[in-house]
Amino acid sequence: MNTDITRPLPDGQESELMLISACLGRSDTFLEVSGLLTASDFSRPELSTAWRWFHEMQADNRRIGLYSLKQFYGNDPQYQRIRDALTEVAGVIPIHAVEYAKTIIERNRLRAAVLSIAKLKESAERARSFEEIREEIESLFMDASQVSSSKGFRKADVIVADVEHRAANPVAVKKYRTGFRSLDDMLKGGFKDGQLVIVAGRTGGGKTVLAMNIAVQVALDAVPVAAFSLEMADMDLVTRCIFSESVFKRQEDAIKDIRNLPMWIDDTSGVTVKSIAARMKLMHLRHGIKLFVVDYLQLIGTEQGSRENRERLVAEMSRTLKITARALGVVVIALSQVNESGELRESRAIEQDADAVIYVLSDADDNWHLRLCKQRGGASHGPQAWTKSKDDPGIRIRFHKENFRFSE
Repeated sequence: MNTDITRPLPDGQESELMLISACLGRSDTFLEVSGLLTASDFSRPELSTAWRWFHEMQADNRRIGLYSLKQFYGNDPQYQRIRDALTEVAGVIPIHAVEYAKTIIERNRLRAAVLSIAKLKESAERARSFEEIREEIESLFMDASQVSSSKGFRKADVIVADVEHRAANPVAVKKYRTGFRSLDDMLKGGFKDGQLVIVAGRTGGGKTVLAMNIAVQVALDAVPVAAFSLEMADMDLVTRCIFSESVFKRQEDAIKDIRNLPMWIDDTSGVTVKSIAARMKLMHLRHGIKLFVVDYLQLIGTEQGSRENRERLVAEMSRTLKITARALGVVVIALSQVNESGELRESRAIEQDADAVIYVLSDADDNWHLRLCKQRGGASHGPQAWTKSKDDPGIRIRFHKENFRFSE
């Protein structure tokens, strides 16, 4: 197979030139497209400079035009080349400016991909093992498959129409049942696409059991799920799932049910959050995964050479998982340890990013409860996570320890 990457890098020089010309003398046109791309998106150095000058003139409330360019930048070495280029495309119709911008962006992404692949090829030739370049491959995939969740500005009447449609068609809003009736009632039917859910508890306090109980329930509802098990081997995790189903059915039936589940498990340890996000996107594209479990936040690895403190790193992890959940339209259940005072370990940002926070609690008498301590836009048991109120201790659950199963 020919692996030589020697073709010329793609460019969109005609679109770049047309866009620059379309913005001359038309501040409204420039404002319409100025946020879509930056000077670095232009392949021709002189046009990149022109775009930077346009931003400077706009910031100073100066008219963007040939006269202003000459007046303020006429002595710059790039000015003559820019002027000569613009005289070739005088009178460009500004209504196509957005299309020119989109073409430039697409060409720039393709150009970046070619450069990244070439760099990856060089790294692969120097590498002594696949593991040395695994993260670089996943990073390349993540960048290439980046999903933008921005819709831009939408007028109120359009948004209201969507609200009315959702109210009139509640089944259109997909919900994923947790298997705990009281919890589902508080969640108005279950988890929703785009949510980051934190399951918190002490070490050995049932976080993994709860998360996998929920994942199996969702999979039994014929919804594809996947779990990143950073601490436990995939066979051990699946064995637990079989035991958990054996509480209510024969073991033979439990094995059959688990075998046929649309469920995938990745037990790779030490992976970074960027790698996890890339794998989520790949699994979502390949298998339509709608719910991911990450077990657990404090075990996610860090980028090589990172010197940031652990609190900032964990905050970045939760933020990345939140962005990925929204961008892909999936549910991400991330497990997190708590410290001795019952607060989420290492970062308050975890709770801020979360759409829902569920604590798994137990006391000296082996009483177990779930407390939904945060639900964005919905009912909760209150902000005091670890201290159970006598009036509202939370949702009473039973722990079948020998079967790794919670039941209400």
